[in-house]
Amino acid sequence: MADLVYQLVYISHASGPLDDAELDRLAVEATRFNADHAITGLLLHDGWRFIQALEGRQSEVEALMARIERDPRHDSIAYIERRQVQARQFGGWAMEVRRVRDTTAAQAFLDDLKQVLAAVDDHRLIAAFLGFAMLGRPELRIRRAAPGAIIT
Repeated sequence: MADLVYQLVYISHASGPLDDAELDRLAVEATRFNADHAITGLLLHDGWRFIQALEGRQSEVEALMARIERDPRHDSIAYIERRQVQARQFGGWAMEVRRVRDTTAAQAFLDDLKQVLAAVDDHRLIAAFLGFAMLGRPELRIRRAAPGAIIT
């Protein structure tokens, strides 16, 4: 039987806004570190929040998470998942970073994200990533009509 892969998913709030240049630096550093430690994952960022999946050996992923917890760019962290899985589900890349507010049309971004998440076997994680993206893209949100409003 193949070794299980440890998967950790969290959401955090940034202590301040991250501009594109700072996010690019973070992505380069994360890719280098993760490649050296056999960690793969996906990071979505919407300007103020992050959702990230990390996969690899449990000791390596937890050590990285301890670094992230100490990172002053994170104001708070909420864990969605910590579990063993049969195989990596968030791609073969050391770190895939997506900006939720990229210039890509909203529906095209959502369709691309669905493709990225195709290997994920847990519908709750898929919903967490898609929900995160949709909250970061106002044009994807369903607006409720005001009480008594006439919908045409």
